[in-house]
Amino acid sequence: MTTIFEHVRAHIPEKGIGLSNGGETLPDDAETDGMWAPGAHDGVLTHHWGGDADPDEVQRLTAALVEAAADGADEEERYQALYAVAQKTTVVSLVDKVLTGVRSSGVDPERCHRLAHRLATQGRHREPVKLGIALLGLFDARLHRDELMVLGRHDEFTLFAAVALKCRGDDDEPGAESDLWELGRKVHGWGRVHIVERLDGTSDPRIREWILREGFRNGVMDSYLAGIAAETGGLADALSDAPDDELLNAAGDILSALCEEGGPVAGMPAYADGERATALFLDHMSTRAGELRHFLAVEDVRAYAEREWPPLGARCAEIMDRPLWADLARRSLASPDKEEFHRASRVCGALGIPTLRARLDRLRTGDPLDSSAWFRAAGEAGPDGIDEVLALAVELLPLDEIATGPADEMGLGPGFRPHGCLDMLLQDLGKWPGRGVPLVLAGLASPVVRNRNLAVRVLHEWGLDAWPDGIEAAVNEAIDREPDDAVRERLRAVLDGRPVD
Repeated sequence: MTTIFEHVRAHIPEKGIGLSNGGETLPDDAETDGMWAPGAHDGVLTHHWGGDADPDEVQRLTAALVEAAADGADEEERYQALYAVAQKTTVVSLVDKVLTGVRSSGVDPERCHRLAHRLATQGRHREPVKLGIALLGLFDARLHRDELMVLGRHDEFTLFAAVALKCRGDDDEPGAESDLWELGRKVHGWGRVHIVERLDGTSDPRIREWILREGFRNGVMDSYLAGIAAETGGLADALSDAPDDELLNAAGDILSALCEEGGPVAGMPAYADGERATALFLDHMSTRAGELRHFLAVEDVRAYAEREWPPLGARCAEIMDRPLWADLARRSLASPDKEEFHRASRVCGALGIPTLRARLDRLRTGDPLDSSAWFRAAGEAGPDGIDEVLALAVELLPLDEIATGPADEMGLGPGFRPHGCLDMLLQDLGKWPGRGVPLVLAGLASPVVRNRNLAVRVLHEWGLDAWPDGIEAAVNEAIDREPDDAVRERLRAVLDGRPVD
């Protein structure tokens, strides 16, 4: 197994964001549960779960660290013992208290730095590498800046690299910000979130401008960084002048994210200049609105404005009621660009314009494994269109590849895209008794547990009297093959006409 450092370095492209093909897949991926996108587990822990670190785990890891950094014989044995302990922990939840313990332990700084560098650059598993990066954060980042900039390119390690990069002498604080900015422009997922959060409040006009125009965008949710973009980027002041199209589009996206209901952060209520920025944005929209993204930004702002600033809500309604939007949305449904089609379908939804025909045509000629397209098509179909949707699904989806037999698969990753499409179709199939039988049968025989549970729920919602010929035999066969006790009990319950959990 190659080291994580070498893996990341080998996948850094000459230009562009992120890593080259295969770069996100770490050498130890086969040993993880595969549930989380790069950096997502640590991102959710740091932003939402919190909680106190387990004292026993803190003590165990701290003791192993101090022991590994001590002088004496059997150094390799002590390193391997530390590595084994680190491999079994979630470092992000322990790291602050562990580093506090290391600082107070009196370990030799030079030996500690060598140990940290070895973990970070020679580790083959993510948690020991994270521990190594965190330990490097005890020392001036200029000693190992290149290594941090490499490891930070992978979203799984950007948080740790960002913290470590900030550790340097007071006279080099601008250098720390420049490194964070450079790294932030090269990542787009949770790494972008962590970087921009650490640039919050910067006085560097170049970084402020980048955050406002581009830096808030990320592959998780723009809501995480919209408030920073508005405050640090000076959104209201930027809109008080004559913003160019790029800035105006960014403003719309920022305000949309701030107005999001139930978002991950406080949003618009925490933005002191929100009303002024919104009013200025609508001033520009009153004369410049002409793209679907403008309609959608105004629509996103409208609900909040109607509740909090009624005059601004009325201005939103006036912009959205203009006749140009319906024609523009209909034309854009034929766009080959996926993002433009998505905008057009959202605008059509807001205006009550049917999109089912366009969605089905797109599935026929485009990507038949677009799960969201199947979900929206089935949701819009109604009694007059559902048979066409289901027939097309049977035609386009590789049901034989789905129905390979029950197993304990979670159905994550690109290899399970067909199973994800089946998920979307089964979700509401229960309200169409007797329709889509091939999809239900494929669900019963899928290796993905969720597919099988959804198929059982469909049959329960249909009711025994609506079961077509062959379903009862298929359920009995599924019971005999089912490896999951809970799913097997649900199958028995539906066959007996009992309630299904």
